[in-house]
Amino acid sequence: MPNVQHSSLTGSDLHEPKGVATASAGKVYISLGTGTGHWDYYNSFVNGYIAFDAVTPAETHSVTTSFTVFNPTFSLSLNRDWVGESSPNARLKYTGVDNTVANCQITMSVQQASGSARDLEVVFRKNGSALNGGHAIATVASGAWQTVTLTDFGTFSTNDYLEVFLKGSAAFTLDIASANLTVLGIHN
Repeated sequence: MPNVQHSSLTGSDLHEPKGVATASAGKVYISLGTGTGHWDYYNSFVNGYIAFDAVTPAETHSVTTSFTVFNPTFSLSLNRDWVGESSPNARLKYTGVDNTVANCQITMSVQQASGSARDLEVVFRKNGSALNGGHAIATVASGAWQTVTLTDFGTFSTNDYLEVFLKGSAAFTLDIASANLTVLGIHN
């Protein structure tokens, strides 16, 4: 019988990657492109939310004419490879090993607490810098609830974090009845 190195096998002579017998359900083999790899989930995700309360309201934010961090207390559900942090600001931090390309979305039910209608701008920041070009604007008025949504994509590595920043055409108090900040990533 000839002595054949595994690294020289091709086509139908190849077999399942090492570790398949003990890999956890739902994990896939992720090749590192160097002839090796590891078992991991193919995705990461998190749902950070503010529970609905239109009466109190659930959250308020003092909007200024400069971008300020949206700093609520998010509750987390359905998360893998992400954690919520409250210091120094409300943020979602990626804790996975593999880089992930992620769809990020925030949807908020908002109104102005009082006064004339104002424009509200929303942006994502990754590690303190604007994420790509995603930027949303909506006019918010007193006594008129509306939904504002911002969606963007970004690549995240271990310990990268995502924050939401708000800015207005003038200073005002923003009432938030609810908000969902979600991230769904595919490892690459």
